[in-house]
Amino acid sequence: MSVGEVDAMLTEVPERFHRLMAVVGLASVGEFAAALDHFSSELREDAFGLLEEGLRVFITELKATHEERERVVAALLEANQEIEQKLLLIETQRHEIHQLSAPILDVWEGVLAVPIVGTLDRARALTVTDALLQRVVASRARAALVDLTGVEGVDASTADHLIQLVGAVKLVGCRAVITGVSPGVARTLSELTQTPRDLQCLSTLREGLRHCLTSRTDAQRAAPAPTRP
Repeated sequence: MSVGEVDAMLTEVPERFHRLMAVVGLASVGEFAAALDHFSSELREDAFGLLEEGLRVFITELKATHEERERVVAALLEANQEIEQKLLLIETQRHEIHQLSAPILDVWEGVLAVPIVGTLDRARALTVTDALLQRVVASRARAALVDLTGVEGVDASTADHLIQLVGAVKLVGCRAVITGVSPGVARTLSELTQTPRDLQCLSTLREGLRHCLTSRTDAQRAAPAPTRP
């Protein structure tokens, strides 16, 4: 190697070293494409050239890994959003089904009916109770028929929820009557230790409505006639 070649190499090495430092700095902040642009298109066959080529290969693989990770993260975020949307849809449908399976009907003046279909767990009992209380207060209803004809089964827990519902309705000045009572339901209710003595249970919704109308008529007849001035 001539003296001129040595001088040229000594002048070029610091330049190549600073370029590599710039490459490392760009790669450290995720600017992989910009870092790769700093490499020469020609491979220098010297010790420094081997270092440059090794660093170029490393940054290329690091760039590919980073892009793959971003793709996976984006796919996970999209999947998570889809799951959240499906959960929201399921919750909305569940709420609508509960509303449809326990509608509150105005069957007569001052008389509401709540035909319950399916199972009656704690969460659903609370929902039905809250909705019924709001309707009772808004309509000033004097009687509410809770019909169990469509209920799949009544265990001790379900029966307890019914008793609490009846008690809550009574607190706002409304009398609740349980209808659609089968022999099994009647037996379950009778086994409760805190069953109200005035709890009214009838076998059909028709009988419940007739009972409410008869009680209303009897109450009107028993009321004292207004005195004339």
